[in-house]
Amino acid sequence: MTKRNITVIAIAACACLTAALPWAGGGTDGTRGTRAVDYNPLQGDNGFGVLVEQNAFLGSTESEGPVAVGGNLSFGTYNVSLHDVGTYTAPNDTRPAGLVVNGRVDLAGSVPGGVLSVLSNRYVKIGDLTGVQALTRDGNGASVNTRITATGAAYGSTPRIELTTQQTATSVAAASGFDVAALFPTYRARAAELATCATTVVLRAADGTPLPQQQGFPPGTSAYITLTDNATNVLNLTGADLENLSEITFTSPPTATAPLLISVDTTATGGVYTWNVPNQANASAGAPYILWNFADATDLTVATGDSIEGTIYAPGAQVTDIDAANIEGTVVAKSFTAGPVDPVSGNVVNAGEIHYFPFAANLTCTDTPPTEPPTEPPTEPPTEPPTEPPTWPPTWPPTELPTWLPTWPPTWPPTIDPTCPPDPPSGHHPTPHPTGVHPGVPTHH
Repeated sequence: MTKRNITVIAIAACACLTAALPWAGGGTDGTRGTRAVDYNPLQGDNGFGVLVEQNAFLGSTESEGPVAVGGNLSFGTYNVSLHDVGTYTAPNDTRPAGLVVNGRVDLAGSVPGGVLSVLSNRYVKIGDLTGVQALTRDGNGASVNTRITATGAAYGSTPRIELTTQQTATSVAAASGFDVAALFPTYRARAAELATCATTVVLRAADGTPLPQQQGFPPGTSAYITLTDNATNVLNLTGADLENLSEITFTSPPTATAPLLISVDTTATGGVYTWNVPNQANASAGAPYILWNFADATDLTVATGDSIEGTIYAPGAQVTDIDAANIEGTVVAKSFTAGPVDPVSGNVVNAGEIHYFPFAANLTCTDTPPTEPPTEPPTEPPTEPPTEPPTWPPTWPPTELPTWLPTWPPTWPPTIDPTCPPDPPSGHHPTPHPTGVHPGVPTHH
């Protein structure tokens, strides 16, 4: 085998060993390698503040930005597009959309007295008008702002959707040009990929020293975070770790050049997670640059606690908000309930507001493994095998008889009169044995 071939084999063997090391993949322990990432995870959102793949129930309060629903929509008393933000305009429309529903409006599933108001002179796009009508004249025949009511119901009936501008029924029913559900296979793939990014953030105490436990810390833990500029800052937490954090304090808020990715692993609870949100001090200015990634969650309830600073990225989960505190970012969910109906009182739970802080940073992480894996990997290819015989002496006597032993007894007399070798001295090569003579077998004259 040539030296070149030996070198190639050695390098290939090293590569295979590196791939098999435990830190070569992603995880929450902060010691593993990453896959290549370089994008804004919400790319394709068209500026909507709420994106839902399937059905949504908007029970209480408001979304300051526009809302897009891939399935059906039901509601209580809710405001959409409180602010004139988001620029998506459907084909042939003259105003941007404030509400896009690719399915139908489910009035039977809505609160009987519910009114969903689409503000800021925004339009509504409904993919399936079954069971509803778009009215632009009141009971007296006067031209009025558009309302969506049950088919055959009066202009003032409830539940209804009402606009602050007049939009023709033809425009309401025309294709929105935005297939919301089509985004979600990509969003789920991105969420899974982001979850492989290795931890770069160190949780610290108030005096700046690292917490003695970066995972598995006790309930009530307060952590300080210092972010690195010109890099994506990554914090991987288990659901239990997030629950045990009572407060996260930022020494400086995240920015477009120092965004923060927080990936939460909910596998220990089967993808079902109740989020009691910790306080996030000095984070509000950084809300557009914080992404809470729930890649494996299937059922996420925002239960209690502080406002959520940043975007909730849970493209595979039913997200239910029963916390009166606000969400300072976009909501991305498979299905979404903002303030469900309390089964006992019949009232809608106050879910707080969704403020318009769309995620505004590219996230990056490379496929280079970290500099300090738990077990030091080999830094150089193995030494090439020697071309000379191994160091003498070999193990003596040999543990197995060689295959060249002659048939016993040997031919007598032997053709050569060899000298029977003594035990080989250290550091010397023994005299080769003649054919048919085995070490330790006496020679007859």
